[in-house]
Amino acid sequence: MRLAREAAADRWRPYGWATNADVPGPSLRQNFRLPRSVRRTLDMAFENGALSARGYDRVLRISWTVCDLAGRTMPAGDDVDQAVELRTGKAA
Repeated sequence: MRLAREAAADRWRPYGWATNADVPGPSLRQNFRLPRSVRRTLDMAFENGALSARGYDRVLRISWTVCDLAGRTMPAGDDVDQAVELRTGKAA
């Protein structure tokens, strides 16, 4: 867990943030945009009404946290799928 926090802090420090939770939604969606193939499940959940705009941003933050816990530098589709499931309670 400590390594995940350090990874997030190192990634966000140049922007003035310390944790994934600190990153504003617009920055996650625009400046750190994940590829469409990675966001597929998230976009579908949003389009189907399972997530609000705020929920969408929260899933992005959770995806980055799952990624950090796994020791990766960028969320993969599985990270986003897991984050959607954690947020909505429904498997992707």
